[in-house]
Amino acid sequence: MIGREFFDAVAAHDSLEWMDVREPASGEDEVVVCHTETDVKHAITVKSILDHTWKELEEVLTGKREAHVMIHLTRIVGYYSRVQNWNRSKLAELNDRHTGSYGLPERKAPAAIVAKVA
Repeated sequence: MIGREFFDAVAAHDSLEWMDVREPASGEDEVVVCHTETDVKHAITVKSILDHTWKELEEVLTGKREAHVMIHLTRIVGYYSRVQNWNRSKLAELNDRHTGSYGLPERKAPAAIVAKVA
């Protein structure tokens, strides 16, 4: 959906009211819309407006459908981290933890080292 279409659709809607455009700490602009019947305010990112149809956005704004926001977090050594920022190696390590196969493969020590230790 084009941004101008979104603003026109909100203006034409009986129970929606455009309130503000703001730039939160995350840096991505958000549009604040109020559902006047329930007085529920929604902050929608510009990316969400561009990526979704008016029908999908209207259902969320009027409470006919829940907005689905998923951020996958994991706890490692006492702190929480967002998985979406991880590189491929770190994701593979996480996948190994889930399957429980995080041990090293069995290898024999070279004979020269065994002789020195014995």
